[in-house]
Amino acid sequence: MGSCRIPKPSDPAAAARAEVVELLFVYVERLRTHFETVAQAHDLTPVQARVLLTLNEPLPMGTIADSLCCDPSNVTGVVARLQERGLLIRAASPKDRRIKHLRLTPEGLRLRSTFERTLFLNVPGMKTFTRAQLAEIKECLAMMSEGGPSTPPRPRKKTRRKARVAAPA
Repeated sequence: MGSCRIPKPSDPAAAARAEVVELLFVYVERLRTHFETVAQAHDLTPVQARVLLTLNEPLPMGTIADSLCCDPSNVTGVVARLQERGLLIRAASPKDRRIKHLRLTPEGLRLRSTFERTLFLNVPGMKTFTRAQLAEIKECLAMMSEGGPSTPPRPRKKTRRKARVAAPA
């Protein structure tokens, strides 16, 4: 990492933070590439892989959409393709038939298990860290998130944008 692509502030503390931010951007890109490569090796799109990883229990499609930060209508096609492959089942909620719950099939559970094993076997840049070092990194990242130490970040809430009304001329 020769130089920071983010403009380096003149304040030394701000410059140090800018370098950390740049390194985080670079590392996140490595993780994204790793995730996409593993997904492709399992004949999944990245979004399909994220859906499989999210389904630890039967969940409403709306919950899946929230975890993907998208509208439920955008999940329908992804779910249809996973269902066609026999990886999940879509069923009406016993409490409200308008709500569709998703559940992994035995084949979906097998694929998710294989995917997880492959994904976390050789995470880029982490192989040489000890468990103690990984715990330290985790703690630092948790502190940097909005929740503080050892608290996972809160899920982002979707907000609807209000239509802009033109000001009277």
